[in-house]
Amino acid sequence: MSIPSHRHPVSRGRRKALAAGLASVAVLAGAGLLGVGQPWANAAANVSFDTGTGLAFTINGTNGDMTSLKHHGTELAASGYAAGQFQSGWSSATVTGRTFNNGSSILVSVANTSIGVTQYYFARKNDNTVYMATNITKALNPGEARFIARLKPSLLTTSPAGAKTGGFGTTVEGSDVFANGAGRTASKFYSSQRLVAQKPFGASGTGHGAFILPAYTDMTSGGPFFRDIEVNDTGSAVNITHYMFSGHQQTEALRLGLHGPYALSLTNGEAPTARSMDFLASFIPGMLSNAQRGGVSGTASGTWNGLTATVGLAGTTGQYWGRVKSGRFVIGHVKPGTYTATLYAGELAVGATRTITVTAGATTALTMSGSVPAAGTLFQLGAFDGTPAGFLNADRIETMHPSDSRMAAWRSSGYTVGAGPAKFPMAAFKSVNSPAALSFSLASVPAKGVRLRIATTSSFAGGRPAVAIGGWTSPASASPAPANLNSRNVTRGTWRGVNTTYTFTIPASALKTGGNTLSISVVSGSSGETFLSPNFIFDALALDPA
Repeated sequence: MSIPSHRHPVSRGRRKALAAGLASVAVLAGAGLLGVGQPWANAAANVSFDTGTGLAFTINGTNGDMTSLKHHGTELAASGYAAGQFQSGWSSATVTGRTFNNGSSILVSVANTSIGVTQYYFARKNDNTVYMATNITKALNPGEARFIARLKPSLLTTSPAGAKTGGFGTTVEGSDVFANGAGRTASKFYSSQRLVAQKPFGASGTGHGAFILPAYTDMTSGGPFFRDIEVNDTGSAVNITHYMFSGHQQTEALRLGLHGPYALSLTNGEAPTARSMDFLASFIPGMLSNAQRGGVSGTASGTWNGLTATVGLAGTTGQYWGRVKSGRFVIGHVKPGTYTATLYAGELAVGATRTITVTAGATTALTMSGSVPAAGTLFQLGAFDGTPAGFLNADRIETMHPSDSRMAAWRSSGYTVGAGPAKFPMAAFKSVNSPAALSFSLASVPAKGVRLRIATTSSFAGGRPAVAIGGWTSPASASPAPANLNSRNVTRGTWRGVNTTYTFTIPASALKTGGNTLSISVVSGSSGETFLSPNFIFDALALDPA
């Protein structure tokens, strides 16, 4: 079954059908219509619930869409759109419901067995929050998993500026990056946060706010530094999205199982704080309680040059992480299973990985060690930290397309090591700024030549570095093809991919005492226009005697 594109207006006929359905809503709020403890039953009509303190919603009994979301009586759903749904919605689904505690709480289940997805909605009295979870049992086509709320921009006027695409009339790239008359760009991708630091996100206005509480992200993919679309004001709808999986520069496969819980919280405009959702294990099928989970704790050591260290776990049953503080770390709420443990300095994996097994109700001990690569002794641009931080335009790339008029020029007639990384572009594009000339000086030529390391964080269309200097050109073997993630990277506001370091041994005969100029090119068997040409992103460059 194909799923429509992200923007999915409801057809005129469907709007009439929804209106007819709303006329016969089965109001379960407080009535206990299905009965406490009563078995699952198919909802004969739409299912509605009112928390009594400002939030009321309706789930369509035919297709499972959240067709209405009201805050203090005001409808938040954007005109012609569902207020909330998995992906872009289904034509049909099995909708069931059950109330608890004399009707003071409800769990609605929306199942599509052909796709292999069940979406859960839980709400309770005196809590203006819809708690959710998504059970995925099959590979998805297309390969995305997300809950998306489409709400009124006239009510929710404040959201991330870089992702406000309404009024940006020129298409820059694909159907998701746009520019205005001043050359400023906007995209739904320019609202993302790294999972390790993700906070509640959404949009607000006078008297209203709608925010996703990410909570459990242990079944998402990509690791602690992955980021994805969050908020996009298109002008016709404010799209607030909780991504569980996408192909957006993704380094891992979809994890099958129960994703979440996560939640959609309504406020009077203020951003909510994160909260525990452990109580939902008593209501959502398949959710493990704390007692059914385990933990990992231990020590981490190494030279990290002041970078924040993180220990991450990854396995088929989930992904988890914990910050290292004073040499120690703790990772809790871990599902039983076998995991690969990785130590990161900044966003760079360092040291050897470890394999550990976590069991329910127990804490597994783990010792990790690893150091960042040694600094270049002849020169170094950038830090080995797994990011392009410090390079030209790196401070803007998360919220702007490379073509944005606010970006510094990507190409210059030449660069010098002495000017530092802030004058050297964070990315090399085959059709934009390749080759780049980098000048440096040697007090004397090392007898065995020099070793150049170019560390990268990501690549696109097979782009990787090759170098030339003094009549010498690096062999093809020094530039092996990178991992193919089959996805745009830097134009989507991310540098996170597969960190790869390329090492070039330059003979002494190609060097001279005094000034030298190194040519750095993008090589690839593919081609493309401007910023969609093959490219790679710099982490650091370092030169040492061979």
